[in-house]
Amino acid sequence: MRIHAISDLHVDYAVNLAQVQSLSSADYQDDILIVAGDLSHQQDQAEDLLTILRERFSRVFFTPGNHDLWVEDNDVEGGGASSLDRLRELQILCQRLEVEMAPAAVGEEVWILPLYGWYEPAFSDTLHADTPVERISRRWADFRRCRWPSDLFDDGERCRHFAALNEQHLSPPPGNRVVTFSHFLPRPELLPPVKHLRFKELPRLSGTLRLEAQLRAAGSSLHIFGHTHIPWDECIDGVRYLQNPLAYPHERKRRGQQEIRLVEVG
Repeated sequence: MRIHAISDLHVDYAVNLAQVQSLSSADYQDDILIVAGDLSHQQDQAEDLLTILRERFSRVFFTPGNHDLWVEDNDVEGGGASSLDRLRELQILCQRLEVEMAPAAVGEEVWILPLYGWYEPAFSDTLHADTPVERISRRWADFRRCRWPSDLFDDGERCRHFAALNEQHLSPPPGNRVVTFSHFLPRPELLPPVKHLRFKELPRLSGTLRLEAQLRAAGSSLHIFGHTHIPWDECIDGVRYLQNPLAYPHERKRRGQQEIRLVEVG
């Protein structure tokens, strides 16, 4: 049994779905796959993707990203579904397909803990104080594509809401190696300096320190994340932080990656 990690599959791009379909139907039948968010903003595409993954892997763990919580334009205009409704739909879908969104043991030694999250602007102020703040709301699609209940009126409230969903799971069984994963970043050191970023506002839209506090409380030795589409593998204060994004096709082309890659983490 092996454990693999990937994030940001974005199969609303047909070429990305083809990349997932290219995974062997035989090589991973005894293995675990951790998917750190951003399947697709389309429910039917997310279902197709998860069905493919369940056919190829023994078990699949998933936690949603921001794109997974986008609401269709007609729903927004009609005042219908919210992003929390979208989350509930994903939970029902995953339950039906036996994709795991709750913590669980893997074998006798590993405890896998998915963590919900969101991002808050103050996340990276200490390390990325030069991040520009103007025009973020006009350039960032979440402000147009997500729809929130009135009590989740800003990103800070959304962070608190999702962090609260994790609290009951932060005491894993003793004696296990704990592997946590989230879509969003738990600490700002997992971002390059602003001068190296194509999207300069990204640090304010990337993560929350609440995730860092929670993974430390759970005793994690490995944390898998996504969202920034920047491959990462670094050990900080005893925890390994890993991002392995499929990302957008033009991003793979820019970094010279032709095919989907799975990172084996245990």
